[in-house]
Amino acid sequence: MDAYRRVLSIPGTAAVLLLGLLARIPFSTLGLLLTLHTVLTLERSYFEAGLIVAASTIGTTVSSPWRGRLLDRYGLRRAVIPSIVIQPLALIAASLATYEALVLIAFVGGMFSLPVWAIVRTSLSVLVPASLRRSAFALDSMTTELVFMAGPAAITIAALAITTQVCLVIVAALIALAGIGLLIADPPTRSDQVMLPTKLPPALAASEGAAAAQKEGYAEQRVAEDLTTGQIPVVDPQASASARAALLSLGGMAALIATAVGSTTITATDLSLVAILERAGSTGLIAPIMTVWCAGSLVGGFAYGAARRTIGPLWVLLALGLLSIPVGFVHNPWLLGVAVFGAGLALAPIITATSESISRRVSEEVRGEAMGWHGSAMTIGAAVGSPLFGAVIDGLGPAWGVGTAALLATGVAAAGLIATGIRRSHRRRVLQGRFGEVA
Repeated sequence: MDAYRRVLSIPGTAAVLLLGLLARIPFSTLGLLLTLHTVLTLERSYFEAGLIVAASTIGTTVSSPWRGRLLDRYGLRRAVIPSIVIQPLALIAASLATYEALVLIAFVGGMFSLPVWAIVRTSLSVLVPASLRRSAFALDSMTTELVFMAGPAAITIAALAITTQVCLVIVAALIALAGIGLLIADPPTRSDQVMLPTKLPPALAASEGAAAAQKEGYAEQRVAEDLTTGQIPVVDPQASASARAALLSLGGMAALIATAVGSTTITATDLSLVAILERAGSTGLIAPIMTVWCAGSLVGGFAYGAARRTIGPLWVLLALGLLSIPVGFVHNPWLLGVAVFGAGLALAPIITATSESISRRVSEEVRGEAMGWHGSAMTIGAAVGSPLFGAVIDGLGPAWGVGTAALLATGVAAAGLIATGIRRSHRRRVLQGRFGEVA
């Protein structure tokens, strides 16, 4: 508990977490609401509803890194204002549009989706020191889990009671309010927003000035880990930084792949649970089983955030794959509850581990863009996993849906860990050879 107490004692952290929780509420309902609107109000098929959700997802995926880059360059307010105007208007238009027009409207709405994920994670990385960042991200993952437990259920009840058209207008208003709340709160996304300039001692200032003056042969930018603000450049602050260069490294690609495959596995498990219970004639147990799954995620996220050792994203992905395999082999509702609780233990940790890994690989100047790429990887994983493993469920049965996704996650994680081990061994041999030559 000490790690979480220390995180929440940092000024501004609790407010950012609460703001993220409230701002995510309308977004937790969008996918299901668009589906219900297409099926119930427009009287189209679930396949056609899936195309609407896919259009919205593609828009969000394409725009997330771009919106994160705006956050880095121009600050929160200039990044948020277009979303406050365009996305709510798109949802209001969606409530009145024909199906054909709805495809384009959903895409535009996704393109200008409020970048809540990038804002919250970037702000936490500024407020919280690197040593506590895992715990802060775990808290954010757990609050997100609570939102996605309650949001879809609430919007289903509301859609059946007051029509999907009214619900779209309500969600549009909630998104506008969330954006306005972010504008008013203006959580910090850069270190200079939460600290005063520091005057260095004369000797250190002279040393830093001499180092910064070396234009040739000196390309490294040293970074200090401040106790309050995270990463603050102290040498050559004008040096250009690139999120893409950092994420295209082996470690960065491993984190993004783990994010996408983890999201795919979670989506496949979600679909498979519904199909398993529907085939067993136990549709009334869908909500309780999903709640148990989310409870496992909360427990796992809490434990992971409190851990003192860093556990890499590939190891967490391996755990997610192995813990998800039993879900496909049980049919008794009680045993299924135990299995999904176990599978949920690695759900929040995979989001936390990948977020932390990516945040550590990039400098502060481009962290918003990096968090945008992380969000895109999650969205791509879900977008690919839904039709792919939906087809597996249709062709081979529900157990194969979660089973093949779990095996995929296990295989990708194992391959990544083996490749990482081989690379480290090669580096060790090279360094030993170089030191041997010097000796």
